[in-house]
Amino acid sequence: MTELMMSNETATIQTPRRALHVYGSLSRGGAETWLMDVMRNSSRRMLQLDVCLTKDVVGPYEEEFKELGGRILRCPLRKGPVQFAGQLMNLLKSERYDIVHSHLYYFSGVVLRCAALSNVPQRVAHIHPVIDARKKSFVRRLYTYWMHRWICRYGTHFVGPTRASLEGFWGRDWESDSARSVLYNGVKTERFKDDVNTEAVLRELDLPPQAKIILNVGRYAPHKRQSFLVDVAERLCRKRDDVYFLFIGDGDLRTDVEAKAEQASVKDRCRFVPGAPSIDQYYLTADTFAFPSSNEGFGIAVAEAGAAGLPVVAQDIPGVDEAADSCRHITLLPLDASPDTWVNHLEQYLEIGRMDGESRRDHLKDYPFSLESSIASLYSLYGLDPNDARAF
Repeated sequence: MTELMMSNETATIQTPRRALHVYGSLSRGGAETWLMDVMRNSSRRMLQLDVCLTKDVVGPYEEEFKELGGRILRCPLRKGPVQFAGQLMNLLKSERYDIVHSHLYYFSGVVLRCAALSNVPQRVAHIHPVIDARKKSFVRRLYTYWMHRWICRYGTHFVGPTRASLEGFWGRDWESDSARSVLYNGVKTERFKDDVNTEAVLRELDLPPQAKIILNVGRYAPHKRQSFLVDVAERLCRKRDDVYFLFIGDGDLRTDVEAKAEQASVKDRCRFVPGAPSIDQYYLTADTFAFPSSNEGFGIAVAEAGAAGLPVVAQDIPGVDEAADSCRHITLLPLDASPDTWVNHLEQYLEIGRMDGESRRDHLKDYPFSLESSIASLYSLYGLDPNDARAF
């Protein structure tokens, strides 16, 4: 009887599916943060997630990723695409992954071709941008033409963080192919259910008790337009002496933005905090959220602001329009809106301010972009039972 029971127990044990996600680096970008949230809040029992990185830089998420049970592999692109492809194929043939999931936009064509030639059964292209921000040179057009063909030919599944990102890549009839689907980034709503000690956060930031905070979260890149927000700060700070701007993020342009704030004589009214694993206390202390980004696959920072109960002023772009469903108060402004227009709308929202704790928790009951639903969608994409996505 004992031998029979052991045999039955052994028969129920399943080998987890192995998926390799391909990124440039594990930076604190939206796509990378989504993967980290998946790692933090799902089980390794049915799905083992590893990453392959194309850059030599060590990203801020790498150590935690390994602690959570993931492996970090590298196929540097610096030696050229041919050597990259050879190294990736060797890796895939030796590791025998069930899934290759590429986040490299058009270069996913190379990744998926390597995966197909290595007999990886499921090959996913994850298209994040809504538009290609690169200059449309002849070489770029030729490159995107062939990469698009390779993605179509060698991919088995195609996902994007919004309907807009899928339409931007596949056209308006993207839904005609059942292999294409939206995989929304998700927010762990529990992060925003409890109140924080706002007085302590203000002291940490060296701000007066009566300070009104306008928050911006994002890596420093040209399309994030933190430089434009400094122009807004210059005008608004002339009108009010209780307003402060809090910038959270990091990137190559951070020093330029700080220098511009100093030149505009608003450096003392701005706080610059590097990206960190947890920034919830800043969301729950701020009064309004400002997001002038001009290109987003999915405005996850807007969705987080909505979950935190903040009124939002953002750019009217497709990747943000869908995230706007998470906000009770939001104004979307056209790309040509002046800094003075931003000032007017931010001032109105400063009067409304963030939700109190009870209103925020009530708002979260119907929150449309939960992390749980995002992880369940990922499991379904991989042919797994979403009920097996529970954290261990």
